[in-house]
Amino acid sequence: MIILENNYLNAQIKVLGAELIALQRKGKENVLWVPDFSFWNRISPNLFPFVGRLLKDTYRYNHQVYEMKQHGFARDLSFNIIEQTKTKVELQLTDSDETRINYPFYFEFTVIYELIEEQIEISYTTKNRSSNKMPYSVGGHPGFALNLPLHQYRLNFHTDFEVDRWLIENTYYTGQKQLMKIDNYLNLENEYFSKDAIVFKDPKFSHVTLEKQNKEKLVTLGSDNWEAIGFWTKQNAPFFCIEPWWGYADSHNSSGNIEDKEGLHWLEPHQKETVSYFIQLH
Repeated sequence: MIILENNYLNAQIKVLGAELIALQRKGKENVLWVPDFSFWNRISPNLFPFVGRLLKDTYRYNHQVYEMKQHGFARDLSFNIIEQTKTKVELQLTDSDETRINYPFYFEFTVIYELIEEQIEISYTTKNRSSNKMPYSVGGHPGFALNLPLHQYRLNFHTDFEVDRWLIENTYYTGQKQLMKIDNYLNLENEYFSKDAIVFKDPKFSHVTLEKQNKEKLVTLGSDNWEAIGFWTKQNAPFFCIEPWWGYADSHNSSGNIEDKEGLHWLEPHQKETVSYFIQLH
């Protein structure tokens, strides 16, 4: 167990999956949920090398078919601690014989957690150690604790906008969209999640706050460079996920060829790329 601490926050991180499992202001409760396996067995998994689910859980690369489970394998593998201080830790996963069975690339995937006053910043750096171009996507999936029914919460986007909700059914995009008009707030209801997550591609906002209807703020999550965001829970579950993504799931009519997949990043040999998001506690 890795423990980070500053004057405002405490955080706990597991080496398995480099998963953030507890986050709290000093003297207050943990904002992340405690898993109930009847709903979900994760807390805040890191998604790599693919975000979302591939059609039939497979993809084709160089005329060969590879299997890949939803959200990739990083969340189920142990990371190495590269560097650690009181307020920051750097964890890294590298390719192995095991990973190359499903993902035939040489890579370094680094997750950095850093406490900065009342925020924790989570950074993902992906490096291609292969001699060929390497496709990948990455994302976060933190689940926040709810102690009231879902309808007593709302999302505060701090701005007005119109956005397409990309509709999902059975974990895949249907190819259909639904225009949503947001007037700062979205009041949460179970019906929004009856089939799957709310997903916005190319978000029109830089941060979003999960708060109670009485305006009590719980957490704010944001990024300067996210490419998609998902909001997800299960019916009557005591958690709510805000998911910053750089990539997304397949649709029902995806070809299965990795070269055709939407939302992927392609790294040139020995190139690396960093993306990040933050969670602020109130």
